[in-house]
Amino acid sequence: MRTKSEAKRLKILAAASDAFRVTGFERTSMSDICAQAGFSRATLYSYFPSKEELFLEVMLSASQTQVDAIMDALDLTTPNIEESLNRFGQNLLAFIHQPEILALRRLAIAEATRSEFGELFYARSRKQGEIVISNFLQAAMDSGKLRQADARVAAAHFMALLESELIEMMYQAHPAALDPTQVARMTASAVGVFMAAYGPGK
Repeated sequence: MRTKSEAKRLKILAAASDAFRVTGFERTSMSDICAQAGFSRATLYSYFPSKEELFLEVMLSASQTQVDAIMDALDLTTPNIEESLNRFGQNLLAFIHQPEILALRRLAIAEATRSEFGELFYARSRKQGEIVISNFLQAAMDSGKLRQADARVAAAHFMALLESELIEMMYQAHPAALDPTQVARMTASAVGVFMAAYGPGK
């Protein structure tokens, strides 16, 4: 059973989600969200100290199911580890190329020198993902599917390889959509380079 506090929080998130979707992040004010949710500014700020943190929570809540599916692709029971890495990579690239996710990452970078939003975004998203990937790679190393190395560094290398061809899109106002063929090619290239460096016997 939800508490009144949780019910209020969910109502704020729903109102914010509607507002951000209709008018965008920049043009949406906390006052707009208060009016839509039916709460005072004091109540809103007691749950979310800033519009940036509220936007982050909206995006993370909306994408949690997708994130869970991405992480589930890291399956050590799959005989071929490259298959798991490819499935994970394709799901991840399709996810992070979504316009709303690109917007969130740009916002985090833009706010990095002005507030704690950048650190919060990293801690709540990428860092958590890197921990899961690192644990998966460590288990793969322990089972002989990859050579022994620093799993944390290996995870960082793999993520960088996956995103290497998408960096340009971070600087484009309207990046072109990626089709499944492009995603598959980018992922296969990244996995190939990664396995050349970390495959067993390397």
